[in-house]
Amino acid sequence: LNDTNPRSLIVRLCDVLSSLRIHGVVFEDDTRSEAVAQILDFISAQTSVPIIGINGGSAIVLTPKEKGSTFLQLGSSTEQQLQVIFEVLEEYDWTAFAVVTTLFPGYEDFVDYVEVLTDSSFIGWEHRGVLTLNLTDDPEGTRLRRQLREVSAQIRLLYCSREEAEAIFRAAREAGLAGPGYIWFVVGTNLGGSDQLPE
Repeated sequence: LNDTNPRSLIVRLCDVLSSLRIHGVVFEDDTRSEAVAQILDFISAQTSVPIIGINGGSAIVLTPKEKGSTFLQLGSSTEQQLQVIFEVLEEYDWTAFAVVTTLFPGYEDFVDYVEVLTDSSFIGWEHRGVLTLNLTDDPEGTRLRRQLREVSAQIRLLYCSREEAEAIFRAAREAGLAGPGYIWFVVGTNLGGSDQLPE
């Protein structure tokens, strides 16, 4: 299925499910749209057909899922990514960090989970605050560059969409915050794909 707009996706899947005896669906796409995962979750809940999302938008981990859904996604959750990042921070004794987020859905859960990881640890984490960015009404990135300069930590945990990450890294590079001495960990369930984030 190459056309992943919601209507076409639902119609095509329903056509396939109604015309063939199917025990399950393995779904892969090359989008990064969470809408694909939401549609597949809905279809699984309504039809009781197991669906496995293995790449792209279908693998963006949803929590919670629809009641009755048997939608399995092969991707790592934000919590799992943070656990790995904190292991790396601990290994290198990088205990001072700041959190940078946008208003991307799930950012409050991201901040809460960072607090859970730091509060429940015996490591002396130095959490230097949370910067929540609103990228609207700042097309030139002037406010964004100023806000990024105000963060006092060299290690930054960033939670945002892929498009927002591109704008943030562009502003960070222009502000001199993306070179040697600065470490950014980009966290999110929608950042995968074969394209690289800008250097």
